[in-house]
Amino acid sequence: MKVRLRLAPLEEKPEIAALLRRYLTELGPWGYDEPDAYPFLDSYWREPRRFPYVIEAEGRVAGFTLVNAISISGYPVEASIAEFYVLPELRRTGCGSEAASRAFHTRSGWWELSFHRDNAAARAFWPTTAERAGGKRIQFFDIGESRILRFRMSR
Repeated sequence: MKVRLRLAPLEEKPEIAALLRRYLTELGPWGYDEPDAYPFLDSYWREPRRFPYVIEAEGRVAGFTLVNAISISGYPVEASIAEFYVLPELRRTGCGSEAASRAFHTRSGWWELSFHRDNAAARAFWPTTAERAGGKRIQFFDIGESRILRFRMSR
């Protein structure tokens, strides 16, 4: 499967907003009960250290990821995945792993991301994906109900 990660222009914000709503609705069991109340989306086109990406598979939109440089753990980071979504019909095809790997290779240095500790799919996906992408010095932190994954990428 041919997977591409590309920066989303402002014109694609409505499409990302629609995907974001689906994503947040899916995360409902883990406390995300307001899919229309995501306060940071506009900032991804206004602030210099925020990057909205579209994930494409075989030339069609397959999802999105929002990357910023905000530390979740309190330790310095070069990048952090704030949100990541792949359409359900494309999961377990390698699309998500490839898209995440491409995102990780956009910047070297420390990366972080977090997920709910009870989300079994995320617990299985993220550590394996980070390691396969070349992530080193993989660390985990638990804060409340969240598990933070921290790792170092080199170019």
